[in-house]
Amino acid sequence: MPANLTPEFLEARERFRKAKTDEERLDALMEMLATIPKHKGTEKMRADIKRRIAKLKEKQEQRRRSGGRSGPSYHVEREGAAQMVLVGPPNTGKSSLLALLTNANPEIAPYPMSTFRPCPGMMEYEDIQIQLVDLPPLTREYTEGWVFSLVRAADGAVFCVDLSLDDWRGAAEEALELLRERHIVLGKGPTRQLDWRTVELRTLALGTKIDLASGKAEDFREWAAERFFSTGLVSLETFEGVEEVRALIFRAAGIVRVYTKKPGHPPDMEQPYTLREGATILDVVEHIHKEFVERLKYVRLWGSGKFDGQHAPLDHVVQDGDIVEIHTH
Repeated sequence: MPANLTPEFLEARERFRKAKTDEERLDALMEMLATIPKHKGTEKMRADIKRRIAKLKEKQEQRRRSGGRSGPSYHVEREGAAQMVLVGPPNTGKSSLLALLTNANPEIAPYPMSTFRPCPGMMEYEDIQIQLVDLPPLTREYTEGWVFSLVRAADGAVFCVDLSLDDWRGAAEEALELLRERHIVLGKGPTRQLDWRTVELRTLALGTKIDLASGKAEDFREWAAERFFSTGLVSLETFEGVEEVRALIFRAAGIVRVYTKKPGHPPDMEQPYTLREGATILDVVEHIHKEFVERLKYVRLWGSGKFDGQHAPLDHVVQDGDIVEIHTH
């Protein structure tokens, strides 16, 4: 019986043949399994693909247990209210931006590819901290698999574009295409899993080097507005726009701050609880203490309710700056 293989399967098979790392092979095999037609003529092929996947996963697990590595791999421990990755083509000023916004001291050089490992730093925004992770630039020749893994795991992205380039659009589109090839979509969000292999990250598009980009700001905003959650402009030399970027990153991170108060006392406005946008009153209660859910009587709300101090429905979606007063049995 003819297999009638799909173009998507044939493309994935070609990627498998050209793969140089186990991670690339596994990614290609998973796509082959997802795109191969399911009928009697492909039974042996599907069984072979499943066997290869199992073998590679076992190999990865053995390597993890032994501490061995087939190549560089990095993990960045999450800190703060959210983790945002700085991504983009080479020489966009990501490392300079990290140094301006955080306590980190990245390698900064006037040539591309100076970043070759992840560099995290903590950005202060009002009463919280957000972790920014500078990553190596996105290029077809040099970007390694672990970079895409860190991007996939983040809460959101800051996509940096060098507006001093004549063809800044081409450089940006090439970087976005590299991410799409690895099933990562930078967009309007929310950050979510679109299907079994594709993730979408809520993204701030940031035009850098605006002091060298006369007349390009409006074109960039129009280009970015169609694709991303929000846009911003910054100069890493004159520092124009740096403080505004903090607020833009906070909004792109997709989090809300919720404060608490004890009955008869003023609210504690020093240390908010941070949750994902879309969280409900019940999510807040569970986040503060899971045991409170079973003992819950009612919750009073200040901020996004119809009036301050109202008894809030448990499915009410909280907004940034809300104050809750939890009453239990």
